[in-house]
Amino acid sequence: MRVQEKCRLAAPENDYIKESCQKAIDFFNNQIDELNDSIQKIIDGNPELQKRQKIIRTVPGIGIKLSQDFVCLMPELGHLNKKEVASLAGVAPHPKESGKTIGYRRITGGRSNVRRKLFTAAMAAAKSKSALGAFYSKLVESGKKKMVAITALMRKIIVIANARLKEAINLHI
Repeated sequence: MRVQEKCRLAAPENDYIKESCQKAIDFFNNQIDELNDSIQKIIDGNPELQKRQKIIRTVPGIGIKLSQDFVCLMPELGHLNKKEVASLAGVAPHPKESGKTIGYRRITGGRSNVRRKLFTAAMAAAKSKSALGAFYSKLVESGKKKMVAITALMRKIIVIANARLKEAINLHI
């Protein structure tokens, strides 16, 4: 609804409609901020969730909001292998092949809300000067399409987060 109001604000018919749209946008922004604060309070109230969020935030490209989403939307992180976690997040490549026909590998299934958030993280990581940014640059320089490289980066981010959580669980941190 916030996006709809922003679109209406772009081409208002009169000042009253413009003011009404701005009030609605402000209301939605306040609601989103309150929900994010509530989620963070729940995480802060649980030491286990706090540890998970802290570990997830060590991955380049992952900030506070994405770490909140991973803690809430993917409680399985740290308990699966890399193929399972990539498939669960919807970033595992699935081949489209039959007989002699060899097609492209596509990402399908998984949790679409997690995949959308991973895309944002991958875009940020691709522009950073971290090892993930270098990984993205190397893929593009080797001839991969930019979207393919971003998808590979999405997979790498979720696999790294899973590995760090798995390591922390094994070490009982």
